[in-house]
Amino acid sequence: MQRKRVLLISALVLVVALAGCSKAKPAVSEAPAKPQEIKKVAVICDPVGVNPFLTQVVNKMAEMKKANTYAMDYSVIECADDSSWAENIRASVEEGYSLILVVGWQGADPLNAVATQFPDKAQYAIIDTVCDNPKVKSYIFKPQEAAYLIGVIAASVSKDAGKPNGPFGGVHANPGQGSFEWRYGYIQGVKSVNPSVTMANFLFNYTKSYTDAPIAKELALQQAAQGCVFINAASAVADYGTFEAAAEKKFYTSGQDSDMTSPSNPYILTTQVKYTGIVAELIVDEFFKTGIQPGVVSLGLKEGVVGATYITDDGVNPRNTAVLTDRIVQLARDAANKIKSGELIIEVPIEKDFKL
Repeated sequence: MQRKRVLLISALVLVVALAGCSKAKPAVSEAPAKPQEIKKVAVICDPVGVNPFLTQVVNKMAEMKKANTYAMDYSVIECADDSSWAENIRASVEEGYSLILVVGWQGADPLNAVATQFPDKAQYAIIDTVCDNPKVKSYIFKPQEAAYLIGVIAASVSKDAGKPNGPFGGVHANPGQGSFEWRYGYIQGVKSVNPSVTMANFLFNYTKSYTDAPIAKELALQQAAQGCVFINAASAVADYGTFEAAAEKKFYTSGQDSDMTSPSNPYILTTQVKYTGIVAELIVDEFFKTGIQPGVVSLGLKEGVVGATYITDDGVNPRNTAVLTDRIVQLARDAANKIKSGELIIEVPIEKDFKL
């Protein structure tokens, strides 16, 4: 009897075991995950050198690549002359770049031609100008908003120096409507501090170059000789000439694009910043997340893409507090807040129709 019971129990265990095995799913070998497709981005621009407008873009691309934010590879393709813009943009499309990112107004017409010919072969974006093409995303800035803050600083510094009516200087790259935004914002910022100023209180000269530092220095020295306490520098790499003149003649000035203040030159009080690196990141993010959505986007103080060192950011160097005082900083910050809130709107008129 005992033996029969043991055999019965053993049989039941075997049945249960077999039933469990019959329900078990056979092992399935998982297919290896496909490697993510690497997309190529072409950054097409002027020779980069030390131009802060361009170095910010290049540095941001390197930062995103290092962080492995996206499955991305990129190339910086520099345009040595006007004709090479069209050649480089076209070659990038033909070589299979998925995103063509053009930096600078010189690329607008060539980009338009290529995007028209190859509307679906790549995606297209441009920084700092409008490319009138239904396949292109254009990112432009509101430099007049940041220039307004520089004007507030210039007028306040000149007033503290005993010259409330200036003259107020400006060594800029080019004349014409395309660059009037800088001058207009600067003029209006000065006028907000001293409503009695007229155009006779302003001196503007032009390097007609983004790299000619010697001519910028010569023009700045001429303005200093005419009594300028503050000279607004707006000619990219050529600004280094204005900075040299400021150190020699002890007038005050401001940089462009990225923080150009320096402990070795206390006369560079601030910088009219333009964060092109932030815009490059916005473009790459959009490309990978949704694809480029063509159109025009205008960015200013509210979006955190333009501003002034020590006013909208802390800067990378100690502030010259003896000249750019807490009172002046607060005055400029109040103006910045009015612009951000929409209380103060700076609409740039046609230059030839403008009267102060």
